[in-house]
Amino acid sequence: MCAEPFVRALLGIDRLAAERILTAAIRESSLEEVVRSMVVPALEQIGDDWVRGRVALSDVYMSSRICEELMRSLAPNAAPLMRDQPRIAIAALQDYHLLGKKMVQLALVSSGYAVIDFGQGILVADLVRRVQEAEVEVLLISTLMLPSALRVKDLRRELDRAGLKPALVVGGAPFRFDRRLWEEVGADAMGVSAADALKIMGQIVEERARAARRDHELHATGPHDPRASRA
Repeated sequence: MCAEPFVRALLGIDRLAAERILTAAIRESSLEEVVRSMVVPALEQIGDDWVRGRVALSDVYMSSRICEELMRSLAPNAAPLMRDQPRIAIAALQDYHLLGKKMVQLALVSSGYAVIDFGQGILVADLVRRVQEAEVEVLLISTLMLPSALRVKDLRRELDRAGLKPALVVGGAPFRFDRRLWEEVGADAMGVSAADALKIMGQIVEERARAARRDHELHATGPHDPRASRA
């Protein structure tokens, strides 16, 4: 599935052309697959071109906005919400960039996940409060600059202090440059792309399912079950 025509439509700020391309692709496949193989690669290419000075920041902003609007309009064709999924939230910690966070969010939502968007530029204290209020079980953190990535360590400390134990998944340029940084700041996992985020969420969901099965088995073999004495 070629992303080049979609890239040209986004950079030309041609929403109608972008919608036609997506709609035609979805007819041949599915929204989930189109997001993975067209939308996310297109946004990644535009982001890389911005880093190399080939496109303006305004192009990055408008491209992500068009994609966001199209995802909302095409939502009826999206994958149904997954059952028994964890409560997921995403935020850009102390950074004001949108592209990386938006790509991950689009990929997850199109795959049937419900994602709470805490926005960008959020500070550690505010983020801890919102995690507690929303009872978040998986927290996705996107960073662009190293100082913001290092604040994840403060975030983990404050979450622990508040008795909150969400799975902490990080991503962004600092973690791509230093592949061990995620461990140093106390994160539970790190992804370098939206595809990685989907894999990590799949692993988290599967682990939750295994834990639920273990709890069920332990309950079934409780003190009043004769099988319990065999342990």
